[in-house]
Amino acid sequence: MKPATRYILQAIGFVSLALGFAGLFLPLLPTTPFILLSGWAFAKSSEKWHAWIHRHPEFGPLIYNWKNNRSVSLRHKIVASITVTTSIIFISFSGAPPMIRAGIALGLSTLYVFLLLTPTSPARISTSATPNSDKTPTKDL
Repeated sequence: MKPATRYILQAIGFVSLALGFAGLFLPLLPTTPFILLSGWAFAKSSEKWHAWIHRHPEFGPLIYNWKNNRSVSLRHKIVASITVTTSIIFISFSGAPPMIRAGIALGLSTLYVFLLLTPTSPARISTSATPNSDKTPTKDL
């Protein structure tokens, strides 16, 4: 891979990781799509950051479930659904122009439908956070 391409993919990975992290605290910003994008970008550009995000206790299981099962955990679905609902209510009562409110509500509703249609992970998956782990996730029973 050309160095410029690698640097661009790493930049995408870091920006999407930052947005995903911010989404943990900001109601209008979804976490899951940004973390999945970050995982993809790091897989293409950096073994170090790819391993790190897979070992991360919060982000690793999310990526593992999506990569192996095309599913989202029940916990992530519940948190995302509450966040989407709260955001739609918040934006509905904001002073934003009607077209902006409608556009945001439509986008968030699309995300909500995606969550409903995406399969739920069969079990909670966790990864080891130790630096010498074999990066193989295990199921918590």
